[in-house]
Amino acid sequence: MKQNKTCLFINRRSPYGSSRAQEALDMAFALSAFEHKVSLVFMDDGVLQILRDQDPSEIGMKNISPAFRAWEDYEIEHIYVEKKSLDMRGIKKSDLLIEAEIIESDQLGKILNKQDFIFND
Repeated sequence: MKQNKTCLFINRRSPYGSSRAQEALDMAFALSAFEHKVSLVFMDDGVLQILRDQDPSEIGMKNISPAFRAWEDYEIEHIYVEKKSLDMRGIKKSDLLIEAEIIESDQLGKILNKQDFIFND
C-alpha cells in the first residue's frame, strides 16, 4: 500500500518581482497530482499572493492569481493564512481570493510538526 506523504508549502514572498511564488504553486500542484497531501501557509508578504483583483500589468508581470482558482482541482488539504501578516497589511479575510483558515502565529508550530516535508519560500 502506498503511503501518501504530507507536504507543507510556506509562502512568504510577494507574488511579483520574481518567479518564486509561481514556482512554489506549480510544485504544490505537482505533488498533489502525485497523491501527496499538500497544504499551504501564507504569511509575511506571501499573503499578497492570494489577494483579489490583482493587476501586475503595470510592472510587466503575469497575474498569478488565476492559478489559485485551480487549488480545488488538486485536492489541497488545507490553506492557512497567518492573522498577524494580514493585520500588519490591513487585509481582511474577505479580501482573499481563496477560502482559507486564519491562524495565529503560535498555531504554526503544531501544523509544522504534522508534516513529512516542508518547503519554505
